[in-house]
Amino acid sequence: VGTLAFLVLALVAPWVWQTFRSAGTPVAMTAAPLADLPWQIERRPDGSSRVFGLDLGHGTLQQAATRWPDPGLQLALVRDAQGGFTLECYLESVRAGFVQGKMVLTGAADPDTLQTWAERATHREPQPSGTWRLTLAPQDHAAALALPLAGLVFLPAARFDEATAVERFGPPPERLATQDGTVHLLYPAQGVVIALDPQGRAKPVLQYVAPSEFQRLRAPLLR
Repeated sequence: VGTLAFLVLALVAPWVWQTFRSAGTPVAMTAAPLADLPWQIERRPDGSSRVFGLDLGHGTLQQAATRWPDPGLQLALVRDAQGGFTLECYLESVRAGFVQGKMVLTGAADPDTLQTWAERATHREPQPSGTWRLTLAPQDHAAALALPLAGLVFLPAARFDEATAVERFGPPPERLATQDGTVHLLYPAQGVVIALDPQGRAKPVLQYVAPSEFQRLRAPLLR
């Protein structure tokens, strides 16, 4: 009888303890939900938004540099075929919750400032797309990081299909397919466009702007 009682206690005790611990655990002790996932977008009444812990519409590039200090942002100017410049900040590895990927952020600057920085660039490198990548001079880094955060592109390391995108972001109000076969899911209220390759040959591309600036993402898709 003693042996039987011991076996019953050994089997039941862990279940009782687990049940008790679950019922009695204070809220503060429970695991915090994952935050800053790509589909967790906080929309604000003024037309701005917050995603990945960054403020689109009010934040600066320094916000990203502070959030991911190692290895830090790689600042560069990109010169397009028409001779215009864009300031881009590249992050090789970003973890958003359980999602890993790369990120490219753009800063809002006037053309004259970008032209001045281009003239002081320390290195120029041609890109396969036909653009040129110019490395900022060290003395221009601080001013570049103080620029407003105009938008960002997230390149997830893992591939996913349209069904998964809809599951995470919801049904898109608009869906466009371009001549190259890419499918674009448009979410104006969130300020997001998701580009997908139906054949699965290329990884998804997620573009974000403040919802009030969504036309900047939509307009090029209609040309």
